[in-house]
Formats: sequence, structure tokens, C-alpha cells
Amino acid sequence: MTNYIIDPQIFYWINILGILQTVFGIFGGIFAAISIGLACGWIYNACQAKYYDNKYYMKIFKKWTIISGVSGLIMLVASIFIPGRTTSIEMLIAKTATFDNVNWSVQQIKDIVDYIIQAIKTI
Repeated sequence: MTNYIIDPQIFYWINILGILQTVFGIFGGIFAAISIGLACGWIYNACQAKYYDNKYYMKIFKKWTIISGVSGLIMLVASIFIPGRTTSIEMLIAKTATFDNVNWSVQQIKDIVDYIIQAIKTI
């Protein structure tokens, strides 16, 4: 006899999406900060290249700057486009609150009021 209008599992997944959005935002920010730090190291090594032979370090800094930058960007974009808890609930309400459901609810209320009026008249 579980005839839910909205499945309770949906609220669980909405909560998971909210947590995932937060985690992606945090890690995206951390990776962006790491990328900025690595880019500074890369630039420093590029400036020192005319005095020292450090192409190996420049290569490492370049590789990890790109990897962390792309990872951070992907995570930040994902945190923007993953809906939060409030947005998910609003979308669920918008999906559930259709004209048919509202008209059905109004008709049910009218039937209940008519029943109460008939019951009062018979008393």
C-alpha cells in the first residue's frame, strides 16, 4: 500500500547531489589553487632557464600545471551545473505541480465540500 506521490528515494539522491556539489566545489578550488602555485613555479623556472639548465623541472611543472588546472576547471564546472538541494526540490515541485494535478485537487476539494453540505442538510 505504498502509493507515493513522490518516491522517498528521490530525497536521498537530492541530498547526495548536494553533497557532491559541495565536494566538487571544494576540490575544484583546491586544484585551481595548486595549479596557480605550479604555474608560478613553471614561470620561475622559465625565467631561470637562461642561467641554469632546468628544462627537466620546467617540463614537470608544465605537465602538473595543466593536469591540475584541467581537473580543477572540470570540478568547478561540475559544481556549478550539479543542482543543489534547493534547486532539486524546486524542480521536483515544478514537475509534480501540473495543471492536471491542480485541477484534480480542486475537484476533490469541491467534492468534499459538497459532501459536507449534503451531510449538514440531512441533519
